[in-house]
Amino acid sequence: MKKILVLTFISSLAVASSAFAATSSATLTVTATVDSSISMTIESAGGTTSGTGTSAATSALGSISKYGSAPTGFTLARGASNWTLSSTVGVQVDKANLTSTDYTLTAQLGSAPASGVAWKLNGSTLSDSAATTLTSTGTYGSTGSYSWDIVVADSAAAAAIDNTINFTATSN
Repeated sequence: MKKILVLTFISSLAVASSAFAATSSATLTVTATVDSSISMTIESAGGTTSGTGTSAATSALGSISKYGSAPTGFTLARGASNWTLSSTVGVQVDKANLTSTDYTLTAQLGSAPASGVAWKLNGSTLSDSAATTLTSTGTYGSTGSYSWDIVVADSAAAAAIDNTINFTATSN
C-alpha cells in the first residue's frame, strides 16, 4: 500500500510538471518558381587546351608559321598565297526544366580579326559584328563537333592573332 501511495505521488508530480511545460511553434512559407535553363561547355579544341568541360576554355597555339609544324590537334595546309590551320571545336549544351527539343548555336568573334586572318567555323567566316549560325537543330546532351579553320594570308603581318570565339546557345 505504501508503494502505491509513493507511485501515485510521483505520477501526480509528473502530471503537474508537464502541465506547466512551455511550448512554441513556427511556420516557414516557401515560395519559388522553377525556371528553365541551359548550360554550355567547350568539350574539346585544337591546340594546348585548358578549361575543357567548362564555359571558358583556352586554346594556346604557340608560335605558328606557314612552313613550321602544325600545333597540337591541328593540321596545316599550305596554299599559293595563304595557309590554313584546321581542327575542330566540341560544344555541348545541356538543358533542365525545358520542353525544347533542340537549340540554335551561334558564334561570333570577340574582336575584329587581325588583317589577313580569317576565322571560320563549319566553313562560315566569323566576324565581330554579327553572329554566325552553326546549327539550328543542336541536340541537347551530346557534343557537337564543328570544323575550325584559321586562314592566314601570306601578306599578314608577323604578329599576335589572338581572339575569342563567343558561342551562344538559344533554345528553340
